[in-house]
Amino acid sequence: MTPYFFDPSVVQYQFSESHPLKPERLVRLNALLEAYGLLSRLVRQVPPRCELTEILRVHTPEYVSVVQALSEGAPVMDAHHWGFSTYGDNPPFLGMWEPIMGYVSATVASAYAVCEGAPLAINITGGLHHALPNRASGFCVFNDPAIAVAILRKRFRRVAYLDIDLHHGDGVQWIFYNDPTVLTVSIHEGGQWLFPGTGAVNELGEGDAEGTSVNIPLAPFTTDAIWWDAFMQVVPYAFERFQPEALVLQMGCDPHDLDPLGHLSLTAQGWVRAVAWAKSLGLPTVALGGGGYNLTTVPRMWTLAIATLIGVELPDQTPETYPWHSTIPTLSDLKSPSVDPATLEFAERYAHSQVAFWKRYWALH
Repeated sequence: MTPYFFDPSVVQYQFSESHPLKPERLVRLNALLEAYGLLSRLVRQVPPRCELTEILRVHTPEYVSVVQALSEGAPVMDAHHWGFSTYGDNPPFLGMWEPIMGYVSATVASAYAVCEGAPLAINITGGLHHALPNRASGFCVFNDPAIAVAILRKRFRRVAYLDIDLHHGDGVQWIFYNDPTVLTVSIHEGGQWLFPGTGAVNELGEGDAEGTSVNIPLAPFTTDAIWWDAFMQVVPYAFERFQPEALVLQMGCDPHDLDPLGHLSLTAQGWVRAVAWAKSLGLPTVALGGGGYNLTTVPRMWTLAIATLIGVELPDQTPETYPWHSTIPTLSDLKSPSVDPATLEFAERYAHSQVAFWKRYWALH
């Protein structure tokens, strides 16, 4: 049975009523998992609160103190220097420490479960990949995927991080940019079109770690076929070269065509192929959530992902007992996005150029 860590406090992780990150997505997800009977196939656990030492694997003590102070409503005059702003992506809110610790503790528990022998552990509330050691960024306060990687390195010599979110997994990349024992792979919409503005193919890692940072930036309106072709031409070979012993999988589902924050044009069934590929590796895996801002796509895509990871085939039609059955009638998309030929051609050419970069690089190294 697969551990599935979920702290109820995470539904309070909401920066404001108008903020695009809505914890309602988790409510709808768990209801869909319940309706399909998937929760009975998982060992659902509330994680114990992790020690601050786990957070300090990645974040500075000064930054952790700032987060605690802002959560308590204490004045922090230079909060914007730490990534917090009332009008920005990360407006601080009273009591935010509890839900933050909720998602971090679930990831820490997942990582330790894998270190102790579990082949798979899931924290779908995690995957907050933008946070930097001393700064909040992109709705992320603490970088739980990086913490998971750091914990796995206690047991495994080489750890891979695979990020299939719409956005570049910048925080995880920069944290391990000089570490040759960690492979970071991110397939995402290119930084010239989308936050955080990073993730170019020439961000390779530094020193002995050169070549262990692998990015596949893609153009707006990239479709399933283009995305999957780029994935398969780069990711398997990157893993083959690196030979990881464990995996942290970030499953942001915002590459979907209906997601309001990006411009990729994937379907649920196109995206989940990457999850199936990750499962096929047979590596000890910590599986995390990530981005996803459309309330009709997130529950079904993460349900597909979890079912794929635990090896369960589900009927495509959602159960009629599911409260949101009328707005989420199927797991897959019944129609593919329509993209005009010229835009599609550009997206294809752009993807080919990114793949060509990696083939040239590997030929020389």
